[in-house]
Amino acid sequence: MKKTLTLILLLCSSQFIQAQEGLRLGLKGSYMSTWLFNKNVSDAGNELDYASTFGGTIGIQGVYMFAETYGINVELVSAGHNQKYTGDDNGVTGEIELKMRYIDIPVLFRVASEKGPYFEIGPQFSFLGSAKESATINDVELYTDEDYKDNFNGFGLAAVMGFGVDIKLTDMINLSTGLRFGYAFTDATEEFTQTEAAQKFGNDELSLVALSAHTNQQGDFDYAKTNRAFGGIQLGLQVNLSK
Repeated sequence: MKKTLTLILLLCSSQFIQAQEGLRLGLKGSYMSTWLFNKNVSDAGNELDYASTFGGTIGIQGVYMFAETYGINVELVSAGHNQKYTGDDNGVTGEIELKMRYIDIPVLFRVASEKGPYFEIGPQFSFLGSAKESATINDVELYTDEDYKDNFNGFGLAAVMGFGVDIKLTDMINLSTGLRFGYAFTDATEEFTQTEAAQKFGNDELSLVALSAHTNQQGDFDYAKTNRAFGGIQLGLQVNLSK
């Protein structure tokens, strides 16, 4: 994973070094609605429902415009990706909260207008930093921030698209604001066999990870992949190095 991350950074930085004429560097942050979609959770009914959850990102950004209307945007950000679930099983209420931390590297092709609007699309490479889960039943804490990182995949690949406006504050400073959406095609969790699931979780049917690989009411073992999804607002401030 570290070798892959280093290779991506070297490729991106080499492109910027070779062509600094249209380069803008700066800081960016975002506030996103974050989701972890899983078929087993979606089919659980009132026993477990998705709850609105949010996470933020912060990091660095490099925008190189090959021409006035198109270029590339590369970022290196620390991203919080969270998901809450609530459930009611015959009067027994529960809540699960999963908190994940990723290093995200979007590499996006950007189309821009001279007046400021832009559109961007491309892949995002993600590297898991941490995954912690908390659970309560009837307002009683079962566990808090339990480490679940080993149950999740360390690498993810997502498709990302966004749009917004670049605002020229001065000849040197640009402010970017807009919306961004993404969906990961890779599975966020590790796939378990029935034997592995029994060894790891026993009769635990509350944990999100356990639910991704569980035995249904008919007694059949059923694993479903978990897909990361997100969308929200973003803000960036860049210095134009071509000036």
